[in-house]
Amino acid sequence: MKRHPRLALVVISFALLAVLPPTGAFAQNPPPKPRPPLTVAEASDFKATSRYADVMAFLRELQMQSSYLRVEFLGTSTEGYDIPLVVVGHPVPASPNDPRTAGKAVIYIQANIHAGEVEGKEASLMLIRDLFQRTRLPYLDRLVILVAPIFNVDGNEKISPANRRQQPGPEEGVGVRPNGQNLDLNRDAMKAESPEIRGLLENVLNRWDPVLLVDCHTTNGAHHEQTVTYAWPLNPNGDRDLIEFQRSNMLPAVERIMKAAYGTLAVGYGMFRDPRAPEKGWQTLEPQPRYLTNYIGLRNRLAILDENYVHADYKTRVISNYNFLLAVLDYSYANAGLLLKATAEADARTVARGLAAKPAGLFGLDFDLRALPNPVTILGFEMESVQREGAPFPQMKPTGRKKAYTVPYYADFVPKTTVPLPAGYLISPPNAGVVENLVRHGLLVERLSAPAKLEVQTFKIKEIKAAANFYQGHRLNAVSGEYAAETKEFPAGTIFVTLAQPLANVAAYLLEPQSDDGLVVWNFFDRDLVGQWARQPSPCPVYKLMAPVPLVKETVR
Repeated sequence: MKRHPRLALVVISFALLAVLPPTGAFAQNPPPKPRPPLTVAEASDFKATSRYADVMAFLRELQMQSSYLRVEFLGTSTEGYDIPLVVVGHPVPASPNDPRTAGKAVIYIQANIHAGEVEGKEASLMLIRDLFQRTRLPYLDRLVILVAPIFNVDGNEKISPANRRQQPGPEEGVGVRPNGQNLDLNRDAMKAESPEIRGLLENVLNRWDPVLLVDCHTTNGAHHEQTVTYAWPLNPNGDRDLIEFQRSNMLPAVERIMKAAYGTLAVGYGMFRDPRAPEKGWQTLEPQPRYLTNYIGLRNRLAILDENYVHADYKTRVISNYNFLLAVLDYSYANAGLLLKATAEADARTVARGLAAKPAGLFGLDFDLRALPNPVTILGFEMESVQREGAPFPQMKPTGRKKAYTVPYYADFVPKTTVPLPAGYLISPPNAGVVENLVRHGLLVERLSAPAKLEVQTFKIKEIKAAANFYQGHRLNAVSGEYAAETKEFPAGTIFVTLAQPLANVAAYLLEPQSDDGLVVWNFFDRDLVGQWARQPSPCPVYKLMAPVPLVKETVR
């Protein structure tokens, strides 16, 4: 016998009514929320750190619980791992050009660039998870948050208790510093030889253009009570107003938030200039833009180096890193408009300088390190000299007696020797490796479509010295010489890089022959500088056009 479809529907409806709760029951007794996942650090009682598979499983579980995050990939490592980039937003933007996110500040958090320094990896995963556990999603009406929790996957997968034995925990071990190419990724920002840094340039910096980068590390040095140390972009060839804003306004405010809201102490990053005499001062790290946060400063963007205190226990390091990230987000949320305005104004200043009829800026070739106007207080310890058996010199070790040191803070790099910045640089003959590098950084690179006779400054090299030892697979060059004015015919195909663009400071650092971290240093021009049978160096094939002139050219893509 054939069933009537309407009758079957009625039967099903009564059956459903028999099992469904009465109206309003879900509202009164909602089904329990899924339990949020724990990181490996939390689940192991801070005895272990996450492997790649753990990170990806954690992110998949978060995706099942929230629609406010998407997992992209910023690149593929040398050993074949896809490097996750988590995009968090409300709504999660489809792309950087999504109109629903217009006016929001993009904040990029990066962890595990040195895979023995794992605190940021665990803290950033905890941060993403905890954003979605609150009734009202914090931050996301003004911010888009990007997180790369495991930037150096290759190094991370080499976890061993034998790595970084100077730090207390995690007892099951951490990864190693280099990537699969045996490169230190925090020395690769300028030469961009690793897939990780190339992916960062293409899929984060050039695509999303974050207003702020936070790079998470762990220290290797001095003993003190502050469990977080920090630094801002230090290279003075970046926008000076942005540098001053970060060191005098933004980061002191973040330090105050950490202490007041999260009970965590922080201080500017550094080491005692003389451990035997701490009163001589506290000194920051190096200014070269091979270091990622310094590089970000050249791009007219804000950056924070987070260095967690190595001598604290593992749990304290992770929680301190977590609290630091919260404090940075608190400040960024309250000041999102200010961050966007400050960086936009830096871009405008940079472009205007490149359009000036006469040279309007100076490029620093080397630097003096000076103390900041205000001293810094390091909550340290009284030290004692200990002679270890077999060691050539005694070592300074902390006693249990606390001592505060209020000392000069050497963290202001000032140009010592300068050269005028041009309107643009000409590269002749064209160098494919140089052009690829410039384009990879996001620079506007053009090619002359017609020959041009131009008055330029030519750098005449007197001496080239290559370093005695290898560094990052290179023998770093140092050149000396002087500029000379000449009129030169440049053929069609000559490469031109204008400084009337927001990334002009990056271009100048890469192309100035005497730059301490440019493409001459990193051997990109070696074949052009000295011919096979030549006894003297050739002029550097990078020429400075000191004033804007009309040129027939096309964009290199």
